[in-house]
Amino acid sequence: MKIHMIKKLGIASCLAIACVVAPTAVRAQANAGFILFGGVKDSALDYCLDNGTSSRNDRYYLEVKPQSFKVSEVIITYPDHFNGSFDTNDIKLRVTGQCRGGKDLEIESATWDRENRRITVIPKEAIPAKTALRVVLSNVRNPDYGGFYQFDGRVLRADVPVPVYIGSWVITLD
Repeated sequence: MKIHMIKKLGIASCLAIACVVAPTAVRAQANAGFILFGGVKDSALDYCLDNGTSSRNDRYYLEVKPQSFKVSEVIITYPDHFNGSFDTNDIKLRVTGQCRGGKDLEIESATWDRENRRITVIPKEAIPAKTALRVVLSNVRNPDYGGFYQFDGRVLRADVPVPVYIGSWVITLD
């Protein structure tokens, strides 16, 4: 740019343009994702990541929308090309409609079945109907390669022990 254009735009405008054009070094991700296949319009679930970079440790905040029934279990499955890992000692269920914050619920157990690519979180008490939740997975080791990873969510009804599909988190890693 010529000097007179910089003077005309002003320093603040030039800095704003530089911030938009310049890449950021570290960023947290929040995204509802998108579903490539399927007929259910509202099957994309919201999520946030603290890092979002491949081959790094991360924390995932996965939305569980309020259900019309009591929930006794949350089940998360993930694709076979996701070669990351999970720390079952640091999995939480949190009552919140926001990405971060909220009140932690007591957990009976959190298990990771590597062979079947499944995480199961069981609260101490059934979660009341119409409660907004987040599953917080801390100390996740992201896979070696970036890309899209579709995690599917199910909950177990407290009254009838049948898994109910609640949607998918399409997680994007750089």
